[in-house]
Amino acid sequence: MDALFKPDQIYESDDGEFIARLTEDTRFDRKSGRVDGSGLAICLSAFGNGPAVEGGVIAVGIEKDGRVTGCKHLSESKIQEIETAGRDRCPDGRFTTRRIDVKNLNDEDDFLILIRIYYVEGRLVSLTNDEAYCRQGDRSRRLIDSEKQEIRISKGERSFELETSTLQYPDDFRSQDIANFVSRIRKAREGSDDIPAERILQSLRLGKIVNREFVPNHVCDLMFANDAQQVFPGAYVHFLRYNGTVAKSGSEYNVIKDRIVEGTVLEVIRETASVLDANLREFTTFRDGKFYAVPEYPRDAWYEAIVNAVCHRSYHARTSPVFVRMFDDRLVIENPGSFMPSVSPENLFHKPRNPFLMFVLREYGEVRCISEGTARIFREMQDAKLPRPEFLGSENSVTVTFKNEIANRTNSLDSEAYKVLGEALSFSLDDDEKKIVNYVIEHQRMNVSDALRILSTTYWHTAKAKLSRLVDRNILDFHSTKQRDPNAFYTLRRPNSSGLQ
Repeated sequence: MDALFKPDQIYESDDGEFIARLTEDTRFDRKSGRVDGSGLAICLSAFGNGPAVEGGVIAVGIEKDGRVTGCKHLSESKIQEIETAGRDRCPDGRFTTRRIDVKNLNDEDDFLILIRIYYVEGRLVSLTNDEAYCRQGDRSRRLIDSEKQEIRISKGERSFELETSTLQYPDDFRSQDIANFVSRIRKAREGSDDIPAERILQSLRLGKIVNREFVPNHVCDLMFANDAQQVFPGAYVHFLRYNGTVAKSGSEYNVIKDRIVEGTVLEVIRETASVLDANLREFTTFRDGKFYAVPEYPRDAWYEAIVNAVCHRSYHARTSPVFVRMFDDRLVIENPGSFMPSVSPENLFHKPRNPFLMFVLREYGEVRCISEGTARIFREMQDAKLPRPEFLGSENSVTVTFKNEIANRTNSLDSEAYKVLGEALSFSLDDDEKKIVNYVIEHQRMNVSDALRILSTTYWHTAKAKLSRLVDRNILDFHSTKQRDPNAFYTLRRPNSSGLQ
């Protein structure tokens, strides 16, 4: 239960025994009365930078091993040093202090000094020597320069999007794409043709006019550069289609499709959608006396996830791409960059990392900027009677996982199989037979061991009998070269095969 208490609840508690038994984590730290201002300044920076946006509490007077040594033995000057919490070394830190009564390890009346440190919005909390820290588990970790820049970007202190491009305008940019975009804006805004294209680009924060020359920025790079990867080597999507439900390596490497999708942001979004669309399955389900086509995943849900991954990823992580990994049972989309401050898997509100890129994509209809994209993903999956997507964040990435529940689609048949078999045979299949046919369509072949993995039976002979029945009905073909052949397998019989009823 102690782990459920928020920093404010810890700080406001008068229960010294409760404070003393708390363990160190992302919201709480213990310090001996021997701590100096430099050690407290590091905590001001760490709790002030997060990643948790609730800050934290330091209890001074407790040793690392949990022994309560208290603060009453300290000199008045030492207590004053503690209660200023290293502010002279970390001027951007925000904190308050209070004292609470406690019994020390000798069972004497004593007191602790509690320091409530607040998360700081809008800026990186650094020390006067330019070092900065974050809270990682039960310790304060020093940030490297790239991490400091990422926090500045996520807190809005630095607009990475608007930084000047290293490319030359107009030579390094797609002039026809820019002309089409400017024409689109003029038409949408009923603007005059007399307004220069560069003025329109500047109004949409794609660059600045300096000394009558247009100077593009990173948003312009991503939208219109001939080769955006000159600036952002990781500005692409890596699509991987796996055979099975786990990623394997070495001799068992099971990637069956591997595609790199490059280009402008708009091209990457649309081409990734095209690649994924070509690899998704469609099922035919029977209900109310009719057959209906049902996609493996609802398009609006996964398309929105691709847009989010490409639009809201961290482009400061220049070499890291977006990954789209497709397994038999799930679709995983992973983009570089952690959740923005205050955002978590439990609290997925709209807080864009790249707002200016998002505004430009809005002109193409790819984003709506009305804070409902994630809600639409959940709604589409719910309407499709599929599991709720799972969002997961780490220090370096955000992942969303869609599950298709193919193994449980007992009333659905792969649409390719439906086209091959026809309505009469499709209607006659029982639930286990549909699972078998779906598997054969997905993997091109099946053996008895494969059937045992997807069927409810644990008996080899039962699974074999189900496959043999489908052979007898001219739905599957059996392939074997000898009696008791360990390499025997089954495939779907095609219309041009002899004997199909």
